[in-house]
Amino acid sequence: MGKVLRGNWLLLILLIGSHFDGYGQGLSFLGIPLDTLLKTKIPRVDRNYITTYYRQLHLYGVSDRQDYTLRVVGSPTTLVYRPNLAWTLGPGINYKWFGTEITVKLPLFGYNNDLRGKTKPFGLTINLNNRRFWLSTQYQFYRGFYISNPDILQSNWFDHHSSYPYRDDLRSQTVSSRLLYQFNPLQLSTPATLLQREEQRKRAGSWNVGASLTYQLIRADSSVVPTSLKDDFRPEARLLNLKSLTAGIDLGYSQTIVFRKHYFVSATVRPGLTVMIQQTSNELTGIESRVQLGWEGIASATIGYSSSSFYGGLYGSTMLMNRTFSSGLINTNMGYLRLVFGKRIRYQPKGIIKQVPGL
Repeated sequence: MGKVLRGNWLLLILLIGSHFDGYGQGLSFLGIPLDTLLKTKIPRVDRNYITTYYRQLHLYGVSDRQDYTLRVVGSPTTLVYRPNLAWTLGPGINYKWFGTEITVKLPLFGYNNDLRGKTKPFGLTINLNNRRFWLSTQYQFYRGFYISNPDILQSNWFDHHSSYPYRDDLRSQTVSSRLLYQFNPLQLSTPATLLQREEQRKRAGSWNVGASLTYQLIRADSSVVPTSLKDDFRPEARLLNLKSLTAGIDLGYSQTIVFRKHYFVSATVRPGLTVMIQQTSNELTGIESRVQLGWEGIASATIGYSSSSFYGGLYGSTMLMNRTFSSGLINTNMGYLRLVFGKRIRYQPKGIIKQVPGL
């Protein structure tokens, strides 16, 4: 009972410890940057490098997809699990503090429950930032995974089966809080690289330093390694449950290059070192705890177009977690792709809309 309560309190603390991400500008919840209710001034920037469109109405279409990969490390091969996640498509709107999107799943690009099984996902993101500090906290849950490299179980798997091997009992929960400090916020615009409310006018770069705290729980009703593969994995890899708490520091660099005035390419790379406390439970050796040193990595890139009237492009990011320098059992990747095309419109609120605080 005590362990359950401690786990619940840890989850609550991490979720409350506000979540920094690049989306939007200001404290946001469910897509709404709430801190601008208290302060609606245009952000201070070097106008030779950044143009803000904070007081314009942004109407846009968006299509995005999250990705998650869970790898069980073996020898000579690796077992790869993935949830069955869909691309989404829909409209979005942004004006001052208000922003929201409405999207639906697209039955495209391999999203097929009959082929890959059904995944039950749930996620929550809370953002808080200013020009120099960015804090993000994210909770992500998945239940239902398929083995994306089924030939590890049987050669020419699809000559004998019509669907991927599927595990409804496999679940993953991740809570991650990250703090980022950017050294050149007045000349390098993070909102611009995320296809938001600003435009980068000139080439600029910035060093970044960050810290992170991540809690992860992976569990299943039976071993994550199927019985037929037990000889290819260490005995301790036959996991029923894995809990890890990881603290890390990272150092990276962001760069945006502008060409032909309105086109841009931007990239960020942030490698880091971690200390991980890990507790495992498996079919053979029971519960074990260990402290391990490891590494993590975050990378993102954007290619886009931005002007006073139109903006859009493709943004992608990936996060590598649970990497240990030795004796690793499971590592995970989180990925995200976002395609945006939008129109900026000069707008003055009228009527009842004008009465809303901050508008």
